[in-house]
Amino acid sequence: MHLVRVTLDNAGSARKQLSQAVATDLIWAYAEERDAVEHVRVQIGTDVMTIVLFIRSADETVAQDQAVEIVTRAIKAPALDGWHIR
Repeated sequence: MHLVRVTLDNAGSARKQLSQAVATDLIWAYAEERDAVEHVRVQIGTDVMTIVLFIRSADETVAQDQAVEIVTRAIKAPALDGWHIR
């Protein structure tokens, strides 16, 4: 299992009232069974969001790529409009 961190930046139009709970739920909603996600933790700052995922994988690079893929799917949700991967 690997801990993978994905950092998002606020492009200026991102919703300021987005809660950590809603962001976490969105990551879970866009994670698929094949993604092998065990745990998600989100921290939201003024202009930055840090998403930490624990992903079951034998390879750290595969886990990192999987995390980026999950977050890429999730930031297409209207609630995450304005956030982009750093």
